[in-house]
Amino acid sequence: MHFNVENLFARYKVFGFLPGDKFKRKVLTETELEEQGGFLPGQLFKNSFKIFDKDDWRKLTAKAIKGQANKGGKKFPDIICMQEVDSMDALRLFNEDYLESEYDYAILIDSHDPRRIDVGVLSKLDVGDIKTHMYEPYSGTGKQEYLFSRDCLEINFVTSNGKPLTIFVNHLKSNYTDEKDPVKKKKEEEKNNKLRLKQAEKVRELVKSRFPGNSFKEENFIILGDLNDNPDSPSLVPLLKKLGMEDVLSRLDFKERWTHFWQKENSVSQIDYILLSPHLSKNSDKKPYVERRSLSTKIKKFTHLGSKIGEKIPFDCNRFPEVTDSIGASDHCPVFINLKL
Repeated sequence: MHFNVENLFARYKVFGFLPGDKFKRKVLTETELEEQGGFLPGQLFKNSFKIFDKDDWRKLTAKAIKGQANKGGKKFPDIICMQEVDSMDALRLFNEDYLESEYDYAILIDSHDPRRIDVGVLSKLDVGDIKTHMYEPYSGTGKQEYLFSRDCLEINFVTSNGKPLTIFVNHLKSNYTDEKDPVKKKKEEEKNNKLRLKQAEKVRELVKSRFPGNSFKEENFIILGDLNDNPDSPSLVPLLKKLGMEDVLSRLDFKERWTHFWQKENSVSQIDYILLSPHLSKNSDKKPYVERRSLSTKIKKFTHLGSKIGEKIPFDCNRFPEVTDSIGASDHCPVFINLKL
């Protein structure tokens, strides 16, 4: 399963700005801190997770994770690969407090992202070895010193039948820019696109190096993550067009091929992916499941950004009862796929 859980934080709120905000540096007064849901550190770190990280949101995150698994008679998926996780503490506490300590293995390596949003994994399967690629250099413009600000985390799992499974967990450069000036905004977008393309090229290179020759056709491996661009983007050509792996969401009807809701523009698109190796693709022929019941109720009808004509599509999915206009699990949808190794 893959899921961008949107700001799974375990941190203290003492500033009047969002994590990663470059401009606001106001320290809240004690009264402001209390009014805005923050607090000063106490003796029990565990309590900070529940208070700051919005308990109702995280209950829905957990429900979204369990949703599809329950349909198949299982309580939880075997592996959850996530983006936007604050720390190993946050990952472990989420497992303990919201997922009933279902997972024996938690994996997260702090990387370079200024917002401290890392990729993380919870697994029931034994972990063989882990390899980080956070120190891949980048010679682009600006202060970006490393290619992956949020890593391309390579994990080898030991399955019950002895057949290895390798997953490359990614969170590529975002399209987002807060520039208002049209010229500066275009320049920033071009910079982001260039970096995302370089990241995609490197992921392709890492996979081809890890599985050379016939092993590419014979081994079980996956590339997944929030790739932050749509399937037709030039930035993702190295992964979606040139590598020879299957995007499992391509098995769905076009109108169902979306994973992210952009509230500002009332639009949806596919920016989340699970790419299967040829061997996995051949053996695992079921359609993926996209869990949308945890999305905000603000969505009524939307534009599908993957459509050439900007088609308006009604959204009539039944939500979980706890979902409101202001409370949802994430602006991303979790994607599930059943694999046969």
